[in-house]
Amino acid sequence: MAHIKIPQVDVDLWNKYKVKFTPHTDVNIIVGINGSGKTTLLSEIEKTLPKGAHIYIPSIDNLITRDKRKKETALTQDLDSFIYDMKTGPSLMYYRMSMLDAPIDKQAKVRERLAAFCDVVNSLFKDTGKQIEIEGNKFIINANGTLLTSNDLSSGEKLILLLMLRVFLLDEKESVVLIDEPENSLDISWQYKLIDILTCLNPNAQFFITTHSPSIFGNGWGNKIIYMEDVTTKIDKDV
Repeated sequence: MAHIKIPQVDVDLWNKYKVKFTPHTDVNIIVGINGSGKTTLLSEIEKTLPKGAHIYIPSIDNLITRDKRKKETALTQDLDSFIYDMKTGPSLMYYRMSMLDAPIDKQAKVRERLAAFCDVVNSLFKDTGKQIEIEGNKFIINANGTLLTSNDLSSGEKLILLLMLRVFLLDEKESVVLIDEPENSLDISWQYKLIDILTCLNPNAQFFITTHSPSIFGNGWGNKIIYMEDVTTKIDKDV
């Protein structure tokens, strides 16, 4: 299998600056002031990656509405797609149904991963009395006996679920995961747990995460910080 992880970042921003550094093989937390090029850096990194070997999750403000005819927000539409899309995948229910004709050991692995996924989500949602369940081909959100839709979740609940789903659906394959400012709409306690959760869902991924929030790296990930000011140099066009 081809090596997927990035051994060296070396990209230009706006044809004015060069960003160059040797990334960590697991987690890279990219910080810098507004306008330093963090989001652009992720976009430039993505251009160097082959299709199918990475995922890019934009900030909640930059999600693209899938169907403008629908009243649901871009976040809700994105979440619903990664839960329910049975035509092309990847989606949670597509993954669930993939085990129907699979060997016994594959079925057991899928069940184990789905159960673990639900356990993690439910541990986050417990304070609001919500829990998710997967029964056959149904995805259920239960709030103290009342069935909800994804649209009934708060923006923070939708976002944490979307982030987890995107990484979970990589099925633990070696991948590059680009995430832009995931702290938006997330409770502080969830920000502290986020990287632990994502790396548990896919320990074989290489993460590049931009953030303004110290809470994202406050739970022991401070040694994974990449400061934009330290890795950016101005391009001398006279050379």
